[in-house]
Amino acid sequence: MDSAAFSSAVAQFSTKFCNELDNTTNIVCSPLSAENLLALLTLGSTDPAQTELLKALGFPDNDDHKSIRSTFGALTSKLKAIKGVTLLVANKVYIKDGGYEVELELKKDAEDIFDTEFEKINFKNSASAAQLINQWVEHKTKNQIKDLFSSSSFSAFSLLVLVNALYFKGLWKNQFNPKDTIKQVFHLDDKKTVKIPMMFKEQKFNYIASPDLQAQLLEVSYAGEETSMVFILPDDIVGLNAVMQNLADGHDLMSEIKKMTPTKVKATLPKFKVETEIDLTKLLPQLGIKAIFNKDDSGLSELLSPAQEVYVTEAIQKVYIEVNETGGEGGDGSGIDIRSISFMADAETRESAYFRADHPFLYLLMGPDNTILFIGAYRGN
Repeated sequence: MDSAAFSSAVAQFSTKFCNELDNTTNIVCSPLSAENLLALLTLGSTDPAQTELLKALGFPDNDDHKSIRSTFGALTSKLKAIKGVTLLVANKVYIKDGGYEVELELKKDAEDIFDTEFEKINFKNSASAAQLINQWVEHKTKNQIKDLFSSSSFSAFSLLVLVNALYFKGLWKNQFNPKDTIKQVFHLDDKKTVKIPMMFKEQKFNYIASPDLQAQLLEVSYAGEETSMVFILPDDIVGLNAVMQNLADGHDLMSEIKKMTPTKVKATLPKFKVETEIDLTKLLPQLGIKAIFNKDDSGLSELLSPAQEVYVTEAIQKVYIEVNETGGEGGDGSGIDIRSISFMADAETRESAYFRADHPFLYLLMGPDNTILFIGAYRGN
């Protein structure tokens, strides 16, 4: 799969993933991090799991795994080579301690292609297992993600636990002046408002006003210009859920992003922090990924040698993101830098477009080849 096709597949998976989360509050997630682990499981799976995973990831059902290896191998290399920001991707699969090992070829793929670790652990001592995993996550996310699992999260029946963490820290290419940040009205819906700190900057951003999506897009670049944040602001104050559903139903997001052009924009954006914890055992089945959680027929017996009947018992993602004048940082999520779009051009002078994010919007942290690293929705609450 070439990079353009992969970015489109990630965008489709990401919008569907995000659309399954709570649509009444602020959210952030990293579907790509989940995809990385799912792709790894695909290499060690049989049907029915394999067919479900390939379909969800956007790969043909006759894929011989060469495409998965090459595509995710290239992604891992590009993420490691990103300049100007700090991006640390950490994935791990914890397996119940026992008289078996991870299948040799799969273990090699995990290390060489996905930069992922396997580790045996004694789940019977739930508190000790939770502490061990939480310490690893804290270390990998620079202490931003804490207490991922509670002391009672595991039991003697815990078999296969998926953990993924991503730490990002970046500075805007052109930072916002804190002196321009003031409290302004943000519309929670068409009736309720709150006052929150709003940043301001006027410059050239990549921008487009999309009549098809019924939204404006604005891109803000981070230092190094290999990562950016794209804000998608619905035309309607209460239009966010409709825009998200449109994208989840297949509207070509990558096509919209490619249409953005440098435009002088007066951009007003809120400062915010968002943290979201996601139980993937509940979310992924909504996307058609069910077999790997089925204890009777998971399709994962070939992960281990000798073969064992195992299935995914826990899978958690916890994401944190902060957006402020300088950029931001976060675990499995992160900051922002602006280089992009805006609409509502001045009717008289047409000198500047206006992008005023004063009502619920979608935001995307973009990486190499316009691959979505994080996606979230800000609703002001």
